[in-house]
Amino acid sequence: MTSEQDPLKKLSSIFNDRTLKSSPRLLILMSLSLNKKLGFTELSRLTGLAKGSLGNHLAKLNSAGYVTIVEHSFFSSKRITIQITEKGLETVRKYISAINELELGEKEGKNSTFSTDIIPQK
Repeated sequence: MTSEQDPLKKLSSIFNDRTLKSSPRLLILMSLSLNKKLGFTELSRLTGLAKGSLGNHLAKLNSAGYVTIVEHSFFSSKRITIQITEKGLETVRKYISAINELELGEKEGKNSTFSTDIIPQK
């Protein structure tokens, strides 16, 4: 077994969850992991997803327990806030950790790494 197989197995286990097989959903989780919570319009702007598409992805992430969606009445309109759950944060941490374990970068012993320090801890 090569050293790359273990991290790939970890990534594979994350992608075994049907909810996370969609790159827009991973993008949503990554955006929320950096911000904890975002408004619907702001999340749409950050991800580049149209409102209908974002709504569908959020519904799936919400039903799987990765995010919570809260509707607020604000005068005569509704505001929607999306917040990442602890399950969502933990999934992002595992995802980044598995990527870090992959041999990225140049073969001169210099590996690229992503930092999980930017993701809020409990």
